[in-house]
Amino acid sequence: MKTIFKLLALVLSVQLFASSATERDRNIMMNLDWIKGPTKVSVGSNATFDVPKGFIFLNPKDTETLMEIFQNPRSSQNRYYFSPEDMSWFGLFSYENTGYIKDDEKIDDYKALESFKRGTQEGNKIRIKNGWEPMKILGWKYRPFYDSQTQRLTWAIDAISGNEPIINYNTRILGRSGVTSVTLVASPNNLEKDIREFKNSINGYRFNRDDTYASFKEGDKVAEYGLMALIAGGAAAVATKKGLWAVIVGAFAAFWKLIIAGAIALLAGIGKFFGKKDS
Repeated sequence: MKTIFKLLALVLSVQLFASSATERDRNIMMNLDWIKGPTKVSVGSNATFDVPKGFIFLNPKDTETLMEIFQNPRSSQNRYYFSPEDMSWFGLFSYENTGYIKDDEKIDDYKALESFKRGTQEGNKIRIKNGWEPMKILGWKYRPFYDSQTQRLTWAIDAISGNEPIINYNTRILGRSGVTSVTLVASPNNLEKDIREFKNSINGYRFNRDDTYASFKEGDKVAEYGLMALIAGGAAAVATKKGLWAVIVGAFAAFWKLIIAGAIALLAGIGKFFGKKDS
């Protein structure tokens, strides 16, 4: 379903993104194939998502178009955008065919945080080279937590880049053959409220019956790593053989720009209200 949404006038305090949001960008956004809840959609070939009432959803092609407008790099993975209609925050689904990840590993909070800090120091070399502000890890906003009942792993890093606070809230949903990443991009000012809405909304994400974590059978592919490496970057942690922090370095250039640019886009008020009429 296509919908037409209105763009509010942008206030002076958030002119950074407004200056780059051209009339062409607005027209492109208005003509994306917005799917409006409540409805059920496919997410890849092995899962579905119940888009809640008052929410919107985009398939991968349109998601990448929107991310480019938000000044974020394209991804090699299929990503699916979803958010409330006012776009006060947004989430991205993506899936990686890692194999079955065993969840019996104890998570060492201190070791994981130190890995992020060391990775940040190296990643800042890339950021500075690209003309971006260096970043500093302040600590955990939310410590890693694994729910063995839902097979969901969550965590959030508290960081700063220049004068901009950066908080990314990550969820990993384990399945029979791989893992779904769900990333929340939100303003730190409304984080608690946005996280509640985000967590409620992704309760509507479900692997198909034969693809759930409980459907694992002997002979299925098993990943070479557990929950700790999943926090640090998954398969890349195994490929590098250099420790967890080495994985972070290669991901920083794209990953942290997503968080920063996405937050700027949200604060700029893009898509503040959706029109109520179908095109």
